[in-house]
Amino acid sequence: MPIELSVPVWFLEAPRFREPGGLWVLADLEGRGQLLVAPRGGVWLRVDDGTATPLEGGPGFWLGRQAFESSATVLADPVPERSAVRADLWPSTLEADWEAEEVEVGQAGRMEIQGVGCWQIEGAATAATLQAWSGGLRTALRVPADLAAHPTPFLGSLRLEGSDVGGAILTVRRAKGWRWLETDRLDPCDEASRQAHAWEGRNETAVFELESRFEASQPAVRALHRGSLNGVSFTVRLEPSAAHVRLRRMHDRFHGVQRARVLVEGMFVGVWRTFREDRSDRWAEDEFPLPPAAAAGRSEVRVTIDPMPGTALWDASEYRAMCLLAP
Repeated sequence: MPIELSVPVWFLEAPRFREPGGLWVLADLEGRGQLLVAPRGGVWLRVDDGTATPLEGGPGFWLGRQAFESSATVLADPVPERSAVRADLWPSTLEADWEAEEVEVGQAGRMEIQGVGCWQIEGAATAATLQAWSGGLRTALRVPADLAAHPTPFLGSLRLEGSDVGGAILTVRRAKGWRWLETDRLDPCDEASRQAHAWEGRNETAVFELESRFEASQPAVRALHRGSLNGVSFTVRLEPSAAHVRLRRMHDRFHGVQRARVLVEGMFVGVWRTFREDRSDRWAEDEFPLPPAAAAGRSEVRVTIDPMPGTALWDASEYRAMCLLAP
């Protein structure tokens, strides 16, 4: 059975900018996927550049699914007291036989899962907010209990934490035996690494050293990073047999929204976006999935990342090519 695996993206923080019509933008996505929203009233949805349509909901949270083929924007006015939007982007289709298993979550609410599949937690307190690390990312996704009760896809691995989810039931449906393989790593601050990957860039900043954290509960990390105003291009090695490929970036999120067009071998494949700004815990990791048409069967690809005007400098400390291999 073909399974659409997706990348979960959550927006839980206050919106930071308005659209020309005056509404606050909660989420602005380009690509193909499905939205699951849980805001408290006063919310509009624009799908595939159509008309913004108000979402009708009663008291409490409104929950609903809306597929989109090219773009989706969630708007609000006034800003909800608590809002969350989950966007499941669909980068690829895999054949998988799912195996279901149920696990009672301990009082510490900590669980680590390997494989490929979907997870959901039922019975958690309404006020609970879980933290999820998906695909090996070092920056947690904050997941409200309302949305955790709906199936959330994961690729490669998943780690959950939550102090008040004791007694809740975690249900996992997965295909076992899948694993991630790091096939290449690029350091944009190291000249030897740049040369090895045929790096080309214009209007780059100087190299800066930063000591900060990914999350307040994690130890500090010291590393180098730099920003770029214009596009950069580089070549990365892949595993030709990979069923799914992602580019993983470590970067400084001090300046907030970063957006860049991504091209593979000169072909536009999507927009890489980061929405979170954090001036205390500045390090972050995020990922961009390469569509199968751009990566399947290739041992290397030429990638161009072209920052879009009107957003913060595109920042990077390292890039890694991550390939998902079948059992």
